[in-house]
Amino acid sequence: MKIRHIGLLLGFCFFGAIGCGGGTATGGSAGSAENLSFEGWDDYVTGDYEKSEEVFLDALSLDPQSTEAFNGLGWLKFQQAGQEGNVERREAILATSRENFLKATASEPTNVDAWVGLSGLELQLGNWTDARDAANRAITLDPSYFSTHDNIDFQDIHLILAQAYFFLGAFVHTDDTADPNNSLHHVDVVAPGYKKFYHASGLAPADLITKIGEIQGL
Repeated sequence: MKIRHIGLLLGFCFFGAIGCGGGTATGGSAGSAENLSFEGWDDYVTGDYEKSEEVFLDALSLDPQSTEAFNGLGWLKFQQAGQEGNVERREAILATSRENFLKATASEPTNVDAWVGLSGLELQLGNWTDARDAANRAITLDPSYFSTHDNIDFQDIHLILAQAYFFLGAFVHTDDTADPNNSLHHVDVVAPGYKKFYHASGLAPADLITKIGEIQGL
């Protein structure tokens, strides 16, 4: 099932990893940082998070600026946070995830996948402005983004933007919130024709959240 995101209202989680390129390293400190990162992603998509973390850390021992290793750790911790029932531990794991995403984007500002992860994490934390900025960065870098490790694509980025703008009070097109800087614009990208329906039916901002939930199948 396609997972969409409704911030703190409905949560931000991922299910059904869809795989990425096969690794060629043998684990430990063998191979290059790049090869170890490939192996780390292999372990990630099979759900072996403990091994994945170990391999990503090995990659960083070879290349302390490896954007892909930082990115992998960011997504890994984000997944683990979603599985953690203890609130304090979950918040600590999310903080570690955020730190790794920030290091990934600092090391390589064009790392679209890291910007996507960061945008979803900031949304989960209720950091609406940061979520908006990271998502806008991602969609600008790759308007047709498709994840190779989770069931996520460019439509999810638009839904992150729809929610971030909603919670920032930018509901529809106005002089101050001209398209694309409003929630309705991004909902309409995912559900073409909804903007026309919204206005014709005299709907209210709360209906935007209802529509996002409908798109998510929630």
